[in-house]
Amino acid sequence: MNREETVIQKFGRNFSKDTILFRDGDLSKEMYVIQSGKVKIKKKIGDTEKTLAMLGPGEFFGEMATLLDKPRSATAEVIEDSLLIVIAPQTFEIMISTDAAIAVKIIKMLAGRLLEANETIESLMLKDDLSRIIHILTQMAETSGTKGGEDVVINVSPQELAQEVSIEVSVANDLLKRLCEINLIEIEGKTIRIKSIYKLRFFDLLAIKKASGQI
Repeated sequence: MNREETVIQKFGRNFSKDTILFRDGDLSKEMYVIQSGKVKIKKKIGDTEKTLAMLGPGEFFGEMATLLDKPRSATAEVIEDSLLIVIAPQTFEIMISTDAAIAVKIIKMLAGRLLEANETIESLMLKDDLSRIIHILTQMAETSGTKGGEDVVINVSPQELAQEVSIEVSVANDLLKRLCEINLIEIEGKTIRIKSIYKLRFFDLLAIKKASGQI
């Protein structure tokens, strides 16, 4: 039995779709690593429920409560049957203090999340609705998308995307329809297929330059 199999046998747990792992404000301290399946991180802001992240295999979450000994800052929901590694605070401390490779990986992932958060704040403050939608689509594609050649499929509905960008659903639908008409994306039920991240970003760049009078 290799190391990964040992970890799964010792800490792995299966969770069914729609399971709430923890809620905003909970005092639970476990950290989770996704082996298979998908988990949505969400938060209710006022009367609106906002999707903060859609996470897939290889990604982890819940580490802030483990590291800082603070209540949960969001809710985690299993959106398809998942196998998760559940790590208690004491186990987590032992792992990062005895395994430099794990510690470095976690530091890099935390730094990446901080960068994503900064980019999202910049996007929400400076860009128009279309650019913000494109930013979130490309961010989701890179972090949790399923790749097939140039195509990337992300598990997000137009309604969830509207919540993510903080715009009306009707506005999001109109903008997504525009992207469909120029063959940059396809909407397939509760998923969005990006034909090419590079073309989508290039379109966004042209739109920004046009709006600013540079072209």
